[in-house]
Amino acid sequence: MRTLLLVPVIAAAALASPRIGGRVGYYSGNDPRTEDGGSSPFFGGQITLPLMEMVAVDLSAVYAYTETDILLSDYLITSIEEEEGISVDPDSLLEYLQDEWGWTGAGSEFASSYTATFHDLDLAATLKVGIPIGDLPVRPYIGGGGGAHIIVSDADLLIQYVEQQTGQESPLDVYDKVHPSIHGVVGADFRPAALPVSLFAEYRYAKALGEEAGSGDISSIYTGVNLGF
Repeated sequence: MRTLLLVPVIAAAALASPRIGGRVGYYSGNDPRTEDGGSSPFFGGQITLPLMEMVAVDLSAVYAYTETDILLSDYLITSIEEEEGISVDPDSLLEYLQDEWGWTGAGSEFASSYTATFHDLDLAATLKVGIPIGDLPVRPYIGGGGGAHIIVSDADLLIQYVEQQTGQESPLDVYDKVHPSIHGVVGADFRPAALPVSLFAEYRYAKALGEEAGSGDISSIYTGVNLGF
């Protein structure tokens, strides 16, 4: 019973003095359709809800995008394996497409290169615990949490080309996935005395869960600012 009574007390304390701010940084992950490594700058924001003097919950949203050059043949082989569960080698790709999809091209277009972009909206909740180091304005912390990566790939614009070559609706599905994720963080914040502002720098390692492309390791390093006491 006492535990239940503490829940609204903690929630009220958190809502009484939230800190709101933004962040910028650098992101490294995997293109969801091509499975190639990708990295890019990102930006986002956060709301920090203090629970106790050294404990807070951080709610954040971050957007990142990466451009990757991809051969049409690589895109088709990866897509066939993911969508249909069939492994096709480059030498038999044209024969497979002609037999299964009604492909009308000669195959020379497979060497064409396209620029694919993937967009990743990262929503996360992180519990952060401060590490006491004395009466200093700098406070290191560690933490962890979970969230979701909402990933969309512009590589699927190639589906339109597939439809032109087959004369029918593409058997490929548009890549639009939500990957649950877990993560850990380590960082430090700087709080000048008597000012309603704090600066922080942080490293986060995340794991997007699942068997499909787009899951895997994601690393990011960033800095930001929070407003509020």
